[in-house]
Amino acid sequence: MVCCGISFHDTSLGEREPVVLTDAQQRQILRAIHQAPRIHEGFALCTCNRTELYLYAEAEVDVSAFAAALIAEISPAAEAVWRLHCYVREGLAAVEHLFRVGAGLDSQMIGENQILRQLKDAYSASIEEGTSRFFLHRLLHSAFRAAKSVRTQTDINAGAVSISAAAVELAAARIHLAGAPVVLVGAGENAALAAAHLIKRGIGQLEVVSRTIETAADLCAQLKTGRPHTLDALPELVGAADLILCSTASETPILTADNCAYLLSQRATPVVIIDIAVPRDVEPQVGQLDAVRLFNIEDLDRQVRDNLNRRSAQIPKAEQIITEHVRRYGQWLDSLSITGIVSELVDTYVKLAEGEARRYGGQLDAAGREQLERFAVSLVKKVLHGPIQYLKHSEQEELVWDQLQAAELIRKMLLETERKVHS
Repeated sequence: MVCCGISFHDTSLGEREPVVLTDAQQRQILRAIHQAPRIHEGFALCTCNRTELYLYAEAEVDVSAFAAALIAEISPAAEAVWRLHCYVREGLAAVEHLFRVGAGLDSQMIGENQILRQLKDAYSASIEEGTSRFFLHRLLHSAFRAAKSVRTQTDINAGAVSISAAAVELAAARIHLAGAPVVLVGAGENAALAAAHLIKRGIGQLEVVSRTIETAADLCAQLKTGRPHTLDALPELVGAADLILCSTASETPILTADNCAYLLSQRATPVVIIDIAVPRDVEPQVGQLDAVRLFNIEDLDRQVRDNLNRRSAQIPKAEQIITEHVRRYGQWLDSLSITGIVSELVDTYVKLAEGEARRYGGQLDAAGREQLERFAVSLVKKVLHGPIQYLKHSEQEELVWDQLQAAELIRKMLLETERKVHS
């Protein structure tokens, strides 16, 4: 298993923007994985702070080069950023990295909950495209269990645990939110979370702006407040707002100096604009206007540092939980060893046959008991011959996927079940 990716640890917001994948681009990558003959499984995880590809492939495949080729199909800019900043994790190091990501330990906002939803969405997309099968099913469900353990056994997610919540905290530090008129640009998950936090702080009139009136109206209905608008209304709305919070999936800026400079220049007091979208919704030049106080994800660093300080005492305990879940996953991988399964299979059932022969051969003489025992052992070996030969069929170091699935099935049906019966 190999993970290749870039994240906020080593890249700026501007550097990451070309590598932020649209849903269509993620699907394109998944289909390419599905068609690759020696890449057996894979999924793409893309958030505002990371783009990562997780791939199961045959040992001789250059997975890093394969991942780079997939990103190169997106754009030359994406390829350049990827080649310069891509990191690679392999084997259990990749497993540990995924578990830490899912638990929120590798997030900009330590302990955030959104990453787990994003990971589940990435998993769902890979299932739909047929790129999650035997290994990734086990891996991702193990990651979900690890994340749940961290969240239930520690206080790692206490307090503000999302970019949206941090954005609202930043807004509250800049303006008096109670009664403040707010424009929310976007109607997706981040926008909805931000709106919920804002409503709790008692904001005034909420204007929800989206590409379609239907999506804006849906969010207003969900929030039980707000007035829906399309993007056409945005230039007029910005003139009356105290806070504008932007979180869309647009690939180009929505607020530009050209479309809002005049209205903003007429304001008597500055407006706070917080852009939590990646790519950015607000053109950087807007921040140069006298009536604007513009912030983006990188300006949330202060909230991030405060968050880290509050959670620092919980991190060691969370890391121990992750280590234990990685160990369990490693044990499962080891259990797929064909040599080990064959040896355990033969030993278990030969002993069972010998025991049954002794049990039913009590009335026979020594020669008869010996003959019955030989018969029982011979019968067991003949019954096991087919499954064992199938498992041993490949002479390659890397077992084919069908054999690994068969090994797991045999282990569960013939070994685990037998141990439970006689435990």
